[in-house]
Amino acid sequence: MIDAVIIEAEFQIESKYNPYGHFVALRFIDVVPSKPKLWQTIEDITKHQDVELIDYNYKEIKITSKTSLKHFDVTIN
Repeated sequence: MIDAVIIEAEFQIESKYNPYGHFVALRFIDVVPSKPKLWQTIEDITKHQDVELIDYNYKEIKITSKTSLKHFDVTIN
């Protein structure tokens, strides 16, 4: 079964231009179980030679009739 969920993801990245690293937090709607947007984001980060993905974590928030999607741009492909 395919369901839409909200993904809250945090990525720890480092680059040769900043010795302290960065944390990037993203929140978006994705579909489970495949999570194509999440995996595409990880691929996009790791394809740059000057950026190293150190760690990441994410959580899935189930979308129900009570979930507010107020701050999301929802489009249908």
